[in-house]
Amino acid sequence: MHKKEPGVAKSVCIAAIIAGVFMLFVLVVILAVSAGRGNGESLYDKDDPILELDVDTFNPAIYGVKKAHFVEFYSSWCGACIGYAPTFKKFAKQLEKWAPLVQVTVVNCADDKNMPLCREHSVSSYPFLRYFKYNSASKDDGMKYSGDKYDINKLAHDIAGLAQADAQRQNPENWPTFLPLSDSTTLEDVFKSIGSTPYLAIVVQDSPSVIAWSNLINYHGNNALKVAYVEQKHQIALKFFSDGGAHALLFSNGNAEPMWKSSSPIEKWLDVQEKVEELIGDKIAARSPTIQPVNAAPVIAAPSNPLNNQFEVQLVDLKSAMSYMLYKEIPRREEIRDEPLAALKQWMHTLKKYAPGTTPMRRLFFRLDEWIQLRSVVTANEWTAKVDEIQQALGNPLPKEIAWMACAGSKPNLRGYTCGLWTLAHTITVEAYKQEKHNTAFKPVIDVLEPFRAFIFHFLSCSECAQNFTKEAEKNQLHLVTRAEDVYAWLWRVHNFVNKRLSGSLTDDPSFKKQQFPPKSVCPDCYDSNGEIDEAKALPFVFKYYSNIKTDPAENVPGYKVVEYKEGKTLSAGQRHLNPKFQVHAGKVDQLEANEKVKNVLDASPQRTWKDIDGYDNIPESSRTHWYFIWLSLIGVALIVVYCKYRKNRSKFWKTFYYQNDFKLCPWSSSPVKQNIV
Repeated sequence: MHKKEPGVAKSVCIAAIIAGVFMLFVLVVILAVSAGRGNGESLYDKDDPILELDVDTFNPAIYGVKKAHFVEFYSSWCGACIGYAPTFKKFAKQLEKWAPLVQVTVVNCADDKNMPLCREHSVSSYPFLRYFKYNSASKDDGMKYSGDKYDINKLAHDIAGLAQADAQRQNPENWPTFLPLSDSTTLEDVFKSIGSTPYLAIVVQDSPSVIAWSNLINYHGNNALKVAYVEQKHQIALKFFSDGGAHALLFSNGNAEPMWKSSSPIEKWLDVQEKVEELIGDKIAARSPTIQPVNAAPVIAAPSNPLNNQFEVQLVDLKSAMSYMLYKEIPRREEIRDEPLAALKQWMHTLKKYAPGTTPMRRLFFRLDEWIQLRSVVTANEWTAKVDEIQQALGNPLPKEIAWMACAGSKPNLRGYTCGLWTLAHTITVEAYKQEKHNTAFKPVIDVLEPFRAFIFHFLSCSECAQNFTKEAEKNQLHLVTRAEDVYAWLWRVHNFVNKRLSGSLTDDPSFKKQQFPPKSVCPDCYDSNGEIDEAKALPFVFKYYSNIKTDPAENVPGYKVVEYKEGKTLSAGQRHLNPKFQVHAGKVDQLEANEKVKNVLDASPQRTWKDIDGYDNIPESSRTHWYFIWLSLIGVALIVVYCKYRKNRSKFWKTFYYQNDFKLCPWSSSPVKQNIV
């Protein structure tokens, strides 16, 4: 009889155990990496001379450092930020040599983990620019930049002015002095002071000498070129120029005749750099400043579901828009008061009456409205805590993790929230018309449209988008809307105007081009013979479209097969899915809330606590998923060990069972193994 070597079985068993442990290790690493990923895709990459920071790296990089920082706080989904990114990249490229003194820096506030950092620095809109002085100690050392951020020449001049003010106040070591040459200093004196440096550039400009200061920063530390500057009345200036404008001279050391002098007044600091690079660029090439790589968030692919349709109103999108609005947009500022608080109260009251969604979703806004109306000041922490409290009491009707379906873009930072917010606004206007079409006291502007405009103006973090929407409201005469049916018609027209203006811009998703709604592919009857939208046919379609809220899941949910039999024969078979947990637009919630209060009084309990309908209380979904994987992996390893033990001893087990000897399967058995095999 063939007898298997026990050493072979043991080796196989050990190999299987090692493989199982390795698989568990890989799984844990993958989960850890995925858990650490941010939600925002960076607008900048490693080729840009930009330092990208996050909540973990910001303080060490900015505070107590012997340089200044010019920081852009941006949001990767913000249309204005997407449009501004090429300009800021060009600006950073021009200031690449300034990095040892002034570092161009960015922070992506769309990344969830950076929200506390952006709130700490009072970032109320994007893009938000702030200058942190040399050796900054805290957020209070940051200065908001309110100039024209698109004029990058003036932007550079302004930063040079801020750096010069820093130098005068703090006298930083290893910085240029930013002082003009004294009136008594001659050209020969300057040549002597620069020693063996082969070239000298002199800028002529009265204070504020921003062109001179910019070039001082740009060529600071260059061993082949020194920059100095004089005022208009200086003898060197009077010798070469007489028109009183800003000028520049380039000398070879020791030669009193300039290699180049500007023939007309200079307006930009780059004019000096371009001429210097043209004449002696190859001779003064200095080492490039060391810039830390951009800590760009990993590129996370947008959800790709071939069943997703761009032209659908999905409950998943509405939930995500509401969640992002409540948890990210509203608590961006540390305190909400005065006009922003008044706007928030109006918007919550509108949502209380007309918000789409399930009964728990609508009860959420009912309770938020009751709470906010009594407040004179609301902090970000108070707001978030209240939303969490109501969410838990109602079974978490809104998700913490954002997911998009019809509003998903080809990249994570395209469409998404802005698409969801437009969809939410349209569904609100349609619901308002349904409820109020026979109500003569209904005022579309006061009850719906103006609260939405004010909320956008004060709380949409894309500042330019918010300002542009207010301009569109004025242009399209918001104040003249009086009829109930115009509440949704007006918003539809404005949205089409916005789409027409933004079509083809950098914010336009190449896979989902902005177009007039409804497109011919969706409603061919909505167009006349000239190819123009026929409002008489389009408006009923729009009303029906935003009334039909679909409850498709974000991920395909497994169904179950149903087969009908009769007398042993199959009559029909089909696939079915579970119904949604709650009906959409389940009616007004006022009476439900009143009943809840009565129950609370009767039960002598201030609040009724419900179980989370989607999982266990107070345990994040991602954490539960990670633990499921780990436990399943451990069970798998245990099964491998048992299987190996079985393979090793199966022949002995059956022989023992057959011959009724005292062989024990377990290795810790104390009985000896008898072998009586012929």
